[in-house]
Amino acid sequence: MSYCVNCGVELDRSEKACPLCGVEVLNPRQPYDDQAPRPYPKRLDPIYARINRRFTAAVLSIILAFPGVFCLAINFILDGVLTWSLYVAGALALVWVFLVPYFLYSKPTVIKIFLPGVPAISLYLLLIAKLQGNDSWFLTLAMPMVIVTCGLIFLNIVLINAGKISGFAIPAAILVSAGLLTTGIELIINFDLTGRLQLGWSLFVLIPTVAIAAFFLAAARRQSIREEIRKRLHL
Repeated sequence: MSYCVNCGVELDRSEKACPLCGVEVLNPRQPYDDQAPRPYPKRLDPIYARINRRFTAAVLSIILAFPGVFCLAINFILDGVLTWSLYVAGALALVWVFLVPYFLYSKPTVIKIFLPGVPAISLYLLLIAKLQGNDSWFLTLAMPMVIVTCGLIFLNIVLINAGKISGFAIPAAILVSAGLLTTGIELIINFDLTGRLQLGWSLFVLIPTVAIAAFFLAAARRQSIREEIRKRLHL
């Protein structure tokens, strides 16, 4: 009988290394036998992995559905119509769209999870507009902001996944996107209020983000700067 010298796990004759910590097994009295039957499979059965993911998705769906249905029932019983409960149900549905599909895809990707969220956010904002009885702001404010925000996020995801930006260029791209998003939001708000495209306070966000992004880009080009930053930040 062998035991791992590092973590104390009992080892079978078929083990060449500890299955828990990976330390090599050295026991002259019980040498490694590659013909001995293994006490467990070498890899997890993908069928069980899929079942576990679907079970997780089902549990999360129930957890999110219960408070939504509960609020809808209370709202309808007390008021006879659905009003405030639709805000809760819509928000929970939005969480479901971003959270649960990750466990339903066999090979989830950021794009697969992100893209369905764009129409989901738009529909939830439209629901809010309808419940308020004033949907004039939906097309002029809400949708442009959703398009600009999701467009910048999607662009960064595509560039990172394609390997076009990496390392210190990633925070640089995020900072520039944050600055552009701020200016875009201000332009949308000013155009809706005054009918003119003008910039003001957003420049105080855009200029510092671009400056810091330029520093990250410079660091990305210099190996010595990258190494110094990693040492200072313990990366």
